[in-house]
Amino acid sequence: MLTKAALRTALPVGALALLLAGCGPDNDPGAEPSGAPAAAKGTFDAPLAWKTPADASATTYGTHETVRLGVTPVSVVKGDAAAVDKLSTGVVQGRVPYYVTVTFSHKGGPEDIGAYVHGVALHSDAEHAYGYLPSWGVDFPPCQEGDGEARRLTPGKSVTTCEIFLLPANAQPVFLAYKGSDEKGDVQAVWKVG
Repeated sequence: MLTKAALRTALPVGALALLLAGCGPDNDPGAEPSGAPAAAKGTFDAPLAWKTPADASATTYGTHETVRLGVTPVSVVKGDAAAVDKLSTGVVQGRVPYYVTVTFSHKGGPEDIGAYVHGVALHSDAEHAYGYLPSWGVDFPPCQEGDGEARRLTPGKSVTTCEIFLLPANAQPVFLAYKGSDEKGDVQAVWKVG
C-alpha cells in the first residue's frame, strides 16, 4: 500500500519522466525529417568505412544559403600519370591522377548548381590534402565532368560526380574528406579509402 509520502515523491518523478520522454530524437529539430538518426561523421582518428553515407552541408553559389546533403564515396581509381600531360601546364608533371567518384543526395534547402563538389579532398594522411582539378573539357576517361544541368542538385535528387585529384607519385590516398563549401572549411566527414 502506497503512503502519502511515497505518492508525493512518485508523482513529480513520474511527471518529470513524461516531460523528458518528449525530448527524444523524434522531437529533435536537427534530426532528419523522417525521424531517422543522422548519419555518422568520421574523423581522421576514427574514419568512416568506405561507402558509408554521411550528413554534411554546403553553401550554394550566389545566394550563400545552406543545402543539407548526404555524401557517399563510391570509388577511388588510380589513373595513368601520362594522362596528366593533356593539361600541358607543367605544374602537374610528376603527379598521378586519381579519379574519385562520390554521390551527393539533396536532403534539404535550396537547389545547388555544383558548389557542393568543391568540399571533397583526397588525403595522403591527416595533414596533406589535395583538391580536385577541373578538367576544363579535357577528356579524362573514366572521369568526365558533367555539364551544369547534370550537376544541378535539386530537392530529392542525387548526383554522382567524378573528379580528378593529382597526388605526388610517392603518395597514396588514405582518406577522403568532405568539408562543404562554406568559408570555415571545417571537415564534416572523413572516410578511410579502401
